Amino acid sequence: MSHSVQNSSRAQWPELPPDTHLLHGAVVRPPYWSYENGQYQGAELQTVDKQAALQVPGVVACVHMGNFLGVLAVQAEQAHQGAALLDARWATPVTAHQAVLQANEAGAKTISKPDQSYEWQTHTEHQDTAWARACYHDKKLYVWAHTDRPAALLIELQALSGLPTEQICLQDITGEHADAYDCAMDAAVMAFGRPQAVQVRASQSEAIIRLSVYQNTALEGGLNAHLQASRWHLNTLSGARPSLAAILCGQQDLPSSGPEVKSEYFAAPSPNYDGAAASSDPDSLAQATVFAQESQFDQDCHTLGLDPLEARLEQVRSPQGRDLLQRVATQSDWSEPLPPQQGPMRKGRGLAYSHIVEQIPGQAAREQWSAWAVDVSVDTRQGTLSIDKLTIGHDSTELNNHDQNPESTPALADRLGRWAQQLLNNTRSSSSDAGNKGTVKDKAAQPAVQLVKRESAVGQPLAWNQGVELPAAAAIANAIFNASGIRLTSAPFNEQSLALGYQTGKAGNSKKRKMGWGALAAVATGTILSALPWRPAIAPVGQVDTSIFSELAIERGRLVAIAGDCMVCHTTEGGKPNAGGLGLDTPFGTIYTTNITPDKETGIGAWSYKAFERAMREGIHQDGRHLYPAFPYTAFAKISDEDMQSLYAYLMTQEPVKSEVPETKLPFPMNMRPLVAGWNMLFHRDPNAYVPDPAQTVQWNRGAYLVNSSGHCAACHSPRNMLGAEKGGAANFLAGGFADNWEAPALNSLSKAPIPWTEQELYQYLRTGYSPRHGVAAGPMGPVVAGLAELPESDVRAMANYLSSLNPVESQQEQEHAAQAARLEQSSRSNKEVMLMPGENLFNGACAVCHDPRGGPVLFGARPSLALNSNLHSEHPDNAIQVLMHGITRPAQPTLGSMPAFKNSMNDEQMEDLLNYMRARFAPGKPAWTGLKDKIATIREQKGHL
Repeated sequence: MSHSVQNSSRAQWPELPPDTHLLHGAVVRPPYWSYENGQYQGAELQTVDKQAALQVPGVVACVHMGNFLGVLAVQAEQAHQGAALLDARWATPVTAHQAVLQANEAGAKTISKPDQSYEWQTHTEHQDTAWARACYHDKKLYVWAHTDRPAALLIELQALSGLPTEQICLQDITGEHADAYDCAMDAAVMAFGRPQAVQVRASQSEAIIRLSVYQNTALEGGLNAHLQASRWHLNTLSGARPSLAAILCGQQDLPSSGPEVKSEYFAAPSPNYDGAAASSDPDSLAQATVFAQESQFDQDCHTLGLDPLEARLEQVRSPQGRDLLQRVATQSDWSEPLPPQQGPMRKGRGLAYSHIVEQIPGQAAREQWSAWAVDVSVDTRQGTLSIDKLTIGHDSTELNNHDQNPESTPALADRLGRWAQQLLNNTRSSSSDAGNKGTVKDKAAQPAVQLVKRESAVGQPLAWNQGVELPAAAAIANAIFNASGIRLTSAPFNEQSLALGYQTGKAGNSKKRKMGWGALAAVATGTILSALPWRPAIAPVGQVDTSIFSELAIERGRLVAIAGDCMVCHTTEGGKPNAGGLGLDTPFGTIYTTNITPDKETGIGAWSYKAFERAMREGIHQDGRHLYPAFPYTAFAKISDEDMQSLYAYLMTQEPVKSEVPETKLPFPMNMRPLVAGWNMLFHRDPNAYVPDPAQTVQWNRGAYLVNSSGHCAACHSPRNMLGAEKGGAANFLAGGFADNWEAPALNSLSKAPIPWTEQELYQYLRTGYSPRHGVAAGPMGPVVAGLAELPESDVRAMANYLSSLNPVESQQEQEHAAQAARLEQSSRSNKEVMLMPGENLFNGACAVCHDPRGGPVLFGARPSLALNSNLHSEHPDNAIQVLMHGITRPAQPTLGSMPAFKNSMNDEQMEDLLNYMRARFAPGKPAWTGLKDKIATIREQKGHL
């Protein structure tokens, strides 16, 4: 490692040099790009109109260098808003590869539909996404970032700056950050030659690496013919490459660094030509490639009736690789028969292998070989699995990796066993820190692990490279296939993967039995039970034994509670968490939430799990009373058994609070709780957990599960009928509704947003509470976003993926969004007719300092564009009135800033003038709102959302 690369593991961001201010950068990538054989192949930037971006308050500059385009601003939200308004025009060349495809219709048809696709969730398990900071001061370039490729980054920084090594200071920021190699160069490009420091956070626009294989299914012949006919495409750039910033800036002759998979039986995958390649760190791409190609090799062996070990030994030409495979097979008892089947339990065995070459600038390339043999048990009744035994071998051109701390054999075996378990549980910790964090509480649950070493390494501490982990996912997937016949194609795996596979396998039979006696009996039983006006009480328990709940289950339950907004509804202003008493205004009267702390007298401390589950799935209190459906048990019924049990564990281990809540007193006949039984019979006929859709991806199913179960999004975002139930039918699902006197806008094709929501925009909004093309989260949505910030990033992305499928945006449409946004902004600046309206002076006095696109000083917080604001384009003025009247006192994220309330400084007439002006100026294509006077008077009497 160069002397200029320093480790600042004990300190986070150091202080900036004197008189240096920090700016935030947002990068705009081309709509299509690729990098092959050391050459950039993608869209070329022709022109860029920066006017709209530069007029966003807080935007300092636009950076344009070759095909690199970025925006600098005082705050990150301002930079992203400016980037969204850049009107860039790109020219996409037709590559030779595309020309061949266009000339070959049969090839084009094959490309359109792969035979199989494999997905790998990238490093979203990190606590923080990648970010970096750069500063050019006193003829020195400082860069703070975490990367596993510091030597290569230093070479790129030298090429960019022209500075000698001693004038470049690269400091590694350790912690649970994803690799920030690309971010570091983005920040350096925008900071070099500028007096301010620049910070860049990865957009993570693509969280999934997808590899697709295309095979001629009509091909005859043996395995060699099968493998040679296989073509692999992926949606990401090569892992062994320079940074994206260096590629886009046109830097030449830069070294490629990082691990590169050397498959000895498949051709290397090439980037997909249907759109822009995504960026990923080299380690994730190597894991994704090994998972996909080793899984497909196993599938091909099964199709041709070949033994996976013998087939690999015939294909692998490397002596080290062949020797390692044979030693792992021998020690794992590969040739021994599996134990006999016992009831629903099935045993399976899988094998996987990897060979990588790691390029390290200034050093000889390092080759690594790894092999895993895995024994699993699969419960075909429950769709669950466990790992019984791992046999792991690793070899390298170096006996030990000097960059890796040596580990004893037991410690290494424990770390790799935990990594295998994490692949099943999809936990957030990386394998390298699993041993320190203790994510698996019960060590007895760890599989038996055997390590296959070189003879020269016997009895010595081992410093095996991270590459040892690469075959793990494929070996587990191959073992599951061997046991169950189900091929898992998405990793790391989660609970739904195997259940989804079983659902697919049983789909045909279930259709035939759809109206069988069992199904009819289940429906009839559920309907009769829900129709009973009184239900028996479930006996209270004297003491809930909380010692049986693991830390992992409690933490999981905490996340379920956050996703369900339990604390938001069950906590009063200034009250104890979950102690209840919050009044919910409904069309039928005020309903007070209950105490859900484990207090035995006033809470749920005496509730058994059976009573808790009945309340959550059926809306029945422990004492047999029907709960009002303001409690969204119609959605909570879809929570999985595992999540329900974890939620119970979490709630029962919290601090008990003795708190009597006000009694709910609804007018007649709504005060007759037995009538809720009839409501249930009409509108709650399915109190069962969510069943994955086998036609959809695991990510889509995860998103659908979260949105429709604990997230209960439809409770607010779907219209309701006269009886307070969500209206049925696909057209009404998430078609917009009202909650807490706020409009919950449509999330389907009925959305009134001036710029359609994309998956990335949805993710950014749900994760941060702010979308440059739509606005900020306010009202009831504020605490929802605050909660989502604590969920794993992969969960929020899954929700965005599912929601975007309800109103999909074509890629061609998406490329026009920046120009469309710029036109709307320009229209709001040049509309001279509105300047004569009475609301003009009110707007200039109260709003312009933060929101006027014509310019103004920078204060604090986000600067949401009113021309793009969904509320001003809505058919209903409610949200606009709410924000003007009551302000935003508790933003979803502190960096968004607050907004003052004008309830006490404007009368109803002034408020009406201002709203009419804003509607005419920022949504000129929409008709004027009607009934404003009455709406303003009504909302003025409300206390506003907390």
